[in-house]
Amino acid sequence: RGFPLTPGEGETKADVRAHFAALTHPAHVVTRRYGAIEVKTGGSTGEPTTVIHDAAFRDAGRASRLYSQRLCGFPFGTPFHRLWGSMADINQMRQSPAARLTAWLGRETLWNAFRLSDADCAAFLADLRRRGARHVMAYVDAIDQVARYTKTHGGAPALTSIMACAGTVTPDTHDRLARVFGARVHNKYGSRECSDLACACAHGGLHVYTPHALLEIVDDAGAPCPPGVTGRVLVTLTGNATFPLIRYEIGDLAAWAEPVACPCGRPFPLLRHIEGRSVEFLRADDGAYVSPVYIRHLIGVVHNPGALRRFQLTQHEAARFTLLVEPDPGAAPGALETARSLIERDLRAVLGAAAHIEWREVDRIPESASGKFLYCLNLSTPS
Repeated sequence: RGFPLTPGEGETKADVRAHFAALTHPAHVVTRRYGAIEVKTGGSTGEPTTVIHDAAFRDAGRASRLYSQRLCGFPFGTPFHRLWGSMADINQMRQSPAARLTAWLGRETLWNAFRLSDADCAAFLADLRRRGARHVMAYVDAIDQVARYTKTHGGAPALTSIMACAGTVTPDTHDRLARVFGARVHNKYGSRECSDLACACAHGGLHVYTPHALLEIVDDAGAPCPPGVTGRVLVTLTGNATFPLIRYEIGDLAAWAEPVACPCGRPFPLLRHIEGRSVEFLRADDGAYVSPVYIRHLIGVVHNPGALRRFQLTQHEAARFTLLVEPDPGAAPGALETARSLIERDLRAVLGAAAHIEWREVDRIPESASGKFLYCLNLSTPS
């Protein structure tokens, strides 16, 4: 079954879509009983990809999610708030009796992060304080938006831990969440098609769940990357015989940590960092990759004296970019114009002198269909 892979290659999302029937076990049947189900990716940047999870893998996925909660200090049954951005997940949790029962047993309070106005942020903070909440599971950009609001308006509750999901936890974001809420920040890494793959422990070690999945990090030629070197993530799932994903190119970039033991004593291999989705990497005029982490720091931190709420830089062609910005209504006069001049200057320094950057001020930059907010987006290369 399946289809051949040449050395150094993995299954891409396009391969999975094109060879769905060949990858699916002939006996596969989706039923209402606890068995195999179809799972669709969020399709944040294009066409969603469908995979099959059989009963054994569903169990493994549930176990990995429960283990992530334990790593973050709130095992099943500990009260926590979930600030979630996927409407599909939210609707399923609200409509399914089994999902509602699980949330009740798990003492979960669900909040919709798909849209977060100032009033929404204030209401979320008030509920955290009223309930004496100590733990939060959240889309990273949603809880970061709440943290930015809190820095300006105050009212931060003292949290113990934050599980940051569904996005890249940059050093700036990690530090802001830790300072504003006084909490441990746990970076959790996973996807719909692969379930949870890694999570940070209380010591900060980003542990890969090797009983559940095997990860490789390879360069453009398919050769393994040494520790500290960023490369493409390939995932091989164990125990999903109905729909095998072998060396699946999930679309993320990451780097291994040095092979040393974590102080927590867990035996799993450690990631040094997760850079983000490959589709978020921009290309300079000389062909070099430009990390979205760098862009977020340059625009959101270095040249943002409180003038911008959010931004999104999109590459349409080799030298054509659009920069959408949400101005902060409370910014000092002239701050946005000053920020624009410095941002455009430094973007051209890294993207190339010929880069044409269209600056557009908007009231709101929409999230993707999956609820994630993408600060950088490369549309010049099909995903």
